[in-house]
Amino acid sequence: MGDDEYYELYGEYVSLKELGIATLISSVIAMIFFSLAPSIANLIGTQATGLSITLGAVGAAIGFAISTLIIKVKRVVSEV
Repeated sequence: MGDDEYYELYGEYVSLKELGIATLISSVIAMIFFSLAPSIANLIGTQATGLSITLGAVGAAIGFAISTLIIKVKRVVSEV
């Protein structure tokens, strides 16, 4: 796991390095989807106003899914 220092965030423990990586992945994919919206709108013959925001949100969700596959869980569950 390395020498990462973990911080508590909403009851979970995360390292700043992995949080930064997850944020970067989600942001980049969201921006790619957002910037592709005008091209997709032209293909279907409509304006990209609502489509841009929708595709940006879809891209962020895909980035979140990818991040959950890449980053390992730090939660420790013990029986009482």
